[in-house]
Order: sequence, then structure tokens, then C-alpha cells
Amino acid sequence: MTRARTLALVLLTAALTAGCGLAYSIRGQRAFDVRSESMAPTIQPGTRVVADLVDHYTPRTGDIVVIQPPEKWGANGPVLTRVIGIPGSTLKCCDANGKVLLDDKPLLEPYTGLNGNADRYFDAVTVPSGRVWVMGDNRELALDSRSYRRMLGDGTVPVENVIGVVHSE
Repeated sequence: MTRARTLALVLLTAALTAGCGLAYSIRGQRAFDVRSESMAPTIQPGTRVVADLVDHYTPRTGDIVVIQPPEKWGANGPVLTRVIGIPGSTLKCCDANGKVLLDDKPLLEPYTGLNGNADRYFDAVTVPSGRVWVMGDNRELALDSRSYRRMLGDGTVPVENVIGVVHSE
């Protein structure tokens, strides 16, 4: 292949790649490559998800979101996770069957693949106003609100740190 053809192919590939990003941007979306196993089995590593970007997120339990983790978490870049607790809700792990309790009721979580075992127990926490409690679906591996509560305070994430909501996996 000649140098001119190689350069043309590289430029075409770059333009197409940029075009895909531009198309998402125009629609208020952004693609994210999943690198960790924290959301398995729901979303496997190597998957690309598209999130609807949000300026003002209204938290909903069960939403899969992309967050900019708090600085003290020490994470490098955006994190894909699930909203488990919204402002004012109280969470605790776990009941006698290993289920997370949300406002004193067992949370049905078929997406964890763990038969309800949330793996890391935590005492009751009430989510403060303007914050969310997040947990990965892979409860055995995910570093999430549970981990950072023990290490760095209450473990909640500011709502304004939510970058986008994934509506389809």
C-alpha cells in the first residue's frame, strides 16, 4: 500500500470515529467502554454502552448511571454503577435472606446473579439530600458506596456527579 493510501485510510478511519462521537454528542449522548467487571453479569467488560447525558439528574432507584466518582475515591475516570438509594431513603445490608433492605423492605435485585447475597454487609445509612448510594451489580468485586463508606465517610455520591443514564444495555 502506498503512503498516500495509508494516510487516506488513517484519515478516513479517524473521521468515521470522530463522526460517531459527534453523532452521539448531537443527540446528547456519549459512549463509554466498560473496562471493569463491577456491573457483570448485567454489563460485561468490553461492552460499549451509550448514556444519555444529564445536566440535572433526578435519581431513581435501579438506574444504571455513569458517574464521576468523588475525588477521594481515587478512581481514574468515569464509573458505571447502579443507583440503589436516592435522597431520603435508608439502606441496610442485609436481612436474614441476604437481601439489601431499602426503607426496611427487601430490594429485589435479579440483576446481581448472587441469589440476593450482597456480599459486604453495612449498617443502616440514610442517603442525604442531593446524594445517591450506588452499588455495582457484581457485589463481590465492585468498589462502590459500601467500600467508601468504610474507608472515607458515608459513601454517597453527589447527584451532580452523575454524567449520564444508560437506558439500554
